[in-house]
Amino acid sequence: MKILKYEDEKYEVIVQKNVFIKDKTSGDYYKKNLDSLTDEQLSNFKTYKEKVSSKFFYLFLSFTATMFMLNYIHLIKLQKELTTVIFGWGMWIIIAIYFIMNIVLHELGHIYSLKFFGKNFDKVGFKLNFYVFPAFYVQLNETYMLSRNEKIIVHLFGLFINYFIINILELINHFTISSEPLTVAFMLFSSTLLWNLVPILNSDGYKILLAFLGLDEYSRFKTNHWLVLTIQIIGVGLAVNSVVHWILFIVN
Repeated sequence: MKILKYEDEKYEVIVQKNVFIKDKTSGDYYKKNLDSLTDEQLSNFKTYKEKVSSKFFYLFLSFTATMFMLNYIHLIKLQKELTTVIFGWGMWIIIAIYFIMNIVLHELGHIYSLKFFGKNFDKVGFKLNFYVFPAFYVQLNETYMLSRNEKIIVHLFGLFINYFIINILELINHFTISSEPLTVAFMLFSSTLLWNLVPILNSDGYKILLAFLGLDEYSRFKTNHWLVLTIQIIGVGLAVNSVVHWILFIVN
């Protein structure tokens, strides 16, 4: 089924696998089944024009996957070669700057890719996933009003920016500077990106998976799809396990 769109002064509606409605007055979003629209209502809809072609979308995915594979291969190679590392204050400062720079670029990647598709982010903030795991985030409610491919690009673009930047920096470092602190920073941040790709704990990988499958997460636990429920239960289990281990570590 082709993607359809309708918009007036009060509402914005997009029809894909489901019907998503944005109330422009309240800023609320609603999801309904396709059969909730009558043929008469559908006659007012126009074909949704995606800003990127399918060819560009798959090229983007392929290029991102290639950067990830090269990053991972080099990371494994470095782990075998770098046996001892001395963490002095200078190294920690470089690692901190490296992480802060990449976190900022990551969130900007989400923001500007969303703006490219004509939408705006809601807010940037800091939270504890499952009340345990610290994370910076950008609230991207307007992704509901994008096509599946556009959603995936927005959720993936932060990782795309990170892999592009750190791989270029590592190439420069490897062939010119040969800075051990930069190498360590590359290794630590690359490991962080791997965890962000795993589809749990509200990661980018989780959001990409939901967008790819056309699923959504609801605030009411029981209303979620079985796959979303499974991932949420795993997240709760990881949170409980982490808290227990922290308590045992402090006690001992």
